[in-house]
Amino acid sequence: MWNLIRMEIKKVPLKPHIAGLLIANFIIFLLSAFTSSLLTASGNISTLPGFAPVQLDTVTLAAMLVRATLIVWEAVLISVFVIEEYRNKTIGLLFTYPISRTKLITAKLILICCISFTFHVLSNIFQYATIFLAAKCFDFVTFSFGNILAQAVTTISAILLGLLPLYVGMIKKSTIATVVSSIIIVAIASNSQGSSAGLLSIPVAAVIFGIIGIIFSAVAMRKMILSDLSN
Repeated sequence: MWNLIRMEIKKVPLKPHIAGLLIANFIIFLLSAFTSSLLTASGNISTLPGFAPVQLDTVTLAAMLVRATLIVWEAVLISVFVIEEYRNKTIGLLFTYPISRTKLITAKLILICCISFTFHVLSNIFQYATIFLAAKCFDFVTFSFGNILAQAVTTISAILLGLLPLYVGMIKKSTIATVVSSIIIVAIASNSQGSSAGLLSIPVAAVIFGIIGIIFSAVAMRKMILSDLSN
C-alpha cells in the first residue's frame, strides 16, 4: 500500500499546493483579525433568538475559515488524483497493474486524507502562532486554545466530509461538479444557526457529517471499482 501511495505522490507536484496553502493561511489570518475588530467595535453577536450573545474569538474565526477552505481544497485534490484520471480514462493504465482496483483506489483516498490532515495541522499551527503573537499587540485580536479534543474531532470529521464531493464528481466525471459540490457542503457545514462558529464546530454534528462523508465515499468507491472505463 505504501508503494502505491508513493507512486501517486510522484504523479502530482505538491509544491504549488503548499505555496497556495501559505497564501490562503495568511489571507485567513488577515480576515479573522479584521472580522474580530469589527465584532469588537459592534459588540457581541447572537446565534438564535433567546440565546445569550456570543463573542467569537479570533482563533475560532480562523479555525472556521480554515475548515471551509480545506474542504474545498480537498475537492481539488480529489479532482487531481481521481476525477481527472477517470475523465481522461488514463486510470485504465493503472488498472492494468496486477493489483486489485480496491487497493489502488484506497491508496488514492488515503493519500488525499493524509495530505488534507497535514494541511489542517499546519494551518492550525500557523493560525495559533500568528494569532498568539498578534494578540500581544492588538486588543481586538483574541486568543484561546479551546477544547483540543473537540477540535480534533472536528478536523477529522471535516476531512471525512470533504470526501463527499468524490461521489458527486464520479456521477459526471466532472472536476467542476466536484469543486462546486464542496462549496455547497461548506455553506451547509458553516451554517451558524446551530452555532456561531458553524455546525461543523459542534462535535455531535461533526461526527454526523463525518459519517455522511464516509457513506458517500464508500458508495463512490464501489462505483469506481465496478465502473466500465469504456463508457
